Amino acid sequence: MTIITEQTDMRAATQWSTIDWGRVEVGVRRLQERIYRATERQDWKRVRSLQKLLTRSMSNKLLAIRRVTQENRGKHTPGVDGRVYDSPAARTALSRENLTLKGYRPQPVRRVYIPKADGKQRPLGIPTIRDRVMQAIVKAALEPEWEARFEANSYGFRPGRSTLDAIQQIWITLNQEGSSDWVLDADLSACFDNISHDFLLARIPVFRTTVRRWLKAGVVELGSYTETEAGTPQGGIVSPLLSNIALDGMERLFGSETADGRAISPYRRKGLNKGVAVIRYADDFVITAPSRDVLEDYVLPRLTVFLDQRGLELNKAKTRIVQRDEGGHSHGIGHRRQAARAWAGGTAGRAGRSM
Repeated sequence: MTIITEQTDMRAATQWSTIDWGRVEVGVRRLQERIYRATERQDWKRVRSLQKLLTRSMSNKLLAIRRVTQENRGKHTPGVDGRVYDSPAARTALSRENLTLKGYRPQPVRRVYIPKADGKQRPLGIPTIRDRVMQAIVKAALEPEWEARFEANSYGFRPGRSTLDAIQQIWITLNQEGSSDWVLDADLSACFDNISHDFLLARIPVFRTTVRRWLKAGVVELGSYTETEAGTPQGGIVSPLLSNIALDGMERLFGSETADGRAISPYRRKGLNKGVAVIRYADDFVITAPSRDVLEDYVLPRLTVFLDQRGLELNKAKTRIVQRDEGGHSHGIGHRRQAARAWAGGTAGRAGRSM
């Protein structure tokens, strides 16, 4: 058996230019693989122990600093403290700070607005760079567990998955033998802004205090502070993972797995679940069913209860029921690529009716 140890002493941080990044990445990846395998075995005590070890790992902290201050698009965008770390000396100094969860309290996020394709503006919450680093540290520990738990047809903001994967799965689902003829093309209303904090925290048994502090950190806009009672900031590194955790279970809602976690094909399920398939990319998703009645009388009521538990609801203006032969496209998933592909045989029509 190979025993893997990690340096956790912050004084061990060296000069930025001398860091062996290959060794750093291998150290983090090995711990993440161990978390993943322990989750598959449902060895929850080992999972929690390894997750805590990874948050203390010097390799994880260095990698989080590099990603936040060198690789991510927001590397030059400060939070409410106005600080950026755009030099090797600054990054080295940050690595020597007390980047531990004990006693850690994040600062409020800075609210900015970015334009949307429809001319409206999307609110973006910008945490401080130090808080982003802390989020990256925790995300590295949480993500392997949830990658072993997430549903098969969830594609948004997951390692090794893309919008094209989601689009391809939609095409396969609607074009294989025995496929369903009706599609619910759905979008959630302000998902990131409305996720229930209580529901989300109930799903996270580790690092709950830290996650709660991120969720409750508040927003500063034009010098004015506002408390946050729901939602997770769209500018936060950990926010996409938290939204996926909140929405996990949508596919299982329609009998996608056996009691021991084995997948069941939509066309081998029983009762009203037969032919119902869910493909989700973040807060955009499509659900297939053999008839409009199944979508309206069975799928939508169950979906409404599922979303209500999470503080969410469908965006009725962007949610449609359409027959496969009429053509159409998943506007939400396709828009993320700015090149929506037809999911019903090559057209990208807008047939269907708004909900």
